[in-house]
Amino acid sequence: MTVKKNDEKLFDLRTLDAFLTRGVLKPNELEKHLKALPDEEGNYEFVVIEEDEPESEESSAPSEE
Repeated sequence: MTVKKNDEKLFDLRTLDAFLTRGVLKPNELEKHLKALPDEEGNYEFVVIEEDEPESEESSAPSEE
């Protein structure tokens, strides 16, 4: 596999450990990449997710008529 040093796939968390272990990516290159990332602190939005109440067994069972 040919890997370019500035390839974003190198820094994917799913493959990062493998690239570091195999020597494809050096720890100092990772550190340099992380320092170059923009600061996104405060660039978020709170979302409240309300869970529905589970239906009781009586209301979910088909009625017998």
